[in-house]
Amino acid sequence: RAARGYAMHPACEPTQALVKYFNDVLSGGSSGSSVKDWRCVMNKRIGATYKERRPALVWLDDKFEQVCTTASFFDGRELHLPIYAHAAKGDIAALDGLCAAVRERAAAGEPLVVKPRHGSNSKHVFLWPRPQDVGEDVIVDSVSKAADSYDKSWDKESWNQNAVPKGVVLQPMYAPLSNFLDDTDDCVQADPQAFSRGVCPKFMRPMELKVQTLFGEVIGAQLNTHPQYLWVCREGAVHIWDQTAEGFLTRHSREPEQMPHGLVELLRGTLREHWLAIRADSERLARAVGLDELRVDWLLCDPKWGPRVGELTYFGTFAIDLIPLSVKLARAFAHAHLSRLGTPVLNAA
Repeated sequence: RAARGYAMHPACEPTQALVKYFNDVLSGGSSGSSVKDWRCVMNKRIGATYKERRPALVWLDDKFEQVCTTASFFDGRELHLPIYAHAAKGDIAALDGLCAAVRERAAAGEPLVVKPRHGSNSKHVFLWPRPQDVGEDVIVDSVSKAADSYDKSWDKESWNQNAVPKGVVLQPMYAPLSNFLDDTDDCVQADPQAFSRGVCPKFMRPMELKVQTLFGEVIGAQLNTHPQYLWVCREGAVHIWDQTAEGFLTRHSREPEQMPHGLVELLRGTLREHWLAIRADSERLARAVGLDELRVDWLLCDPKWGPRVGELTYFGTFAIDLIPLSVKLARAFAHAHLSRLGTPVLNAA
């Protein structure tokens, strides 16, 4: 329904190979190798668009450009956390300015994040919750590490993510989950050197809600830290999965996922207050750009900053651990594209 008449960005138009593949997605069975899920669709799309590599939407994966470009669609209102400073790799003057900003804010004891402008999967993200405990020099050293960072997992990412210029950004650190939960101390203290290595302990991350849009409409959301435990519906209700139920299939066999005491209620309380605005802003951005899909990762619960966009992802993963849900998402996306094009849907399963 949402796709019919949708004003889509030219860079999102599917190739003929993708149109054919969308029919394959819809004709797949309920099990076996013929089943195509969201990861299959994104991988196919990345491959099909690699030859042209249209640069118009690379900004969606650029940790610097997405901040100011997103604000331009909201009359200057900043949805992301502010960027205190940024520098491209090799720009000595900008790097010196960023290091000066680090020293100034670290001296004031402000919690900080130093992270790559490029990259993904929370790799080489340096969290400094208490700068006074480590000293300014250690934090400054993380600037060059982030600017030069590389992770082998990035070789498997989409071409558009790897097209982002290398660089580093400095932002305030959003309040971590450990601030709000009573049973996470062991997880936080298990590796006190993790921060200087650019590793993010699970409960030192913010509450991050990954919100997925298709053709300008939010279809649901998942928690970054516990993707197989719950699902946030379009209306904002929280559905807890029965992980022991027949048909609850995950990509990797694992024990039922456990949640820290109080996390679900914390999420529900936040959604009661902010979900409608989160959904509206996510949809407004997707429609303003004309995107057929966009994942908007929202940071929640910080009393100073309120809900903020952590990052945007185009051609991104979503719900890939929950196979039935991932399959439904892929089929909805394929059907929407074919409906928009007026292409007959053949042999839909």
